[in-house]
Amino acid sequence: MARIALILIVEDDALTSSVVSKALTTRGYRTRIESNGAAALLAAHEEAPDVILMDLQMPILKGQETLAALRGNPSTAHIHVVVLSGHSDDVTLLDAVTHGANVFLVKPPDSQELLTAVDRLLALRPEE
Repeated sequence: MARIALILIVEDDALTSSVVSKALTTRGYRTRIESNGAAALLAAHEEAPDVILMDLQMPILKGQETLAALRGNPSTAHIHVVVLSGHSDDVTLLDAVTHGANVFLVKPPDSQELLTAVDRLLALRPEE
């Protein structure tokens, strides 16, 4: 029996994290919510999520710093990351991708677009 994928949501806005979590759990995924980058790094080491959905503007540790830390650690470097940002300009997009984002979505994300991105990233996982 296949393991149910865990999606780590890193978002300091409670409404956004709640809406995103509901969309993902309705699809059958498990979710864990953290509100800052430092907590996200701990969660990534504790539970090895399959995908991380992350805001860029967060307290304690910004998204770019969190991405760099994830990518710089062999135990978390493989985790797919979707950046969710309220900024849709090319500079923000390039910054996210440069720091290691696999997908960039503008907040608030369209539920179908979000689920499609997560489904595609999960399809890239090695067979268990």
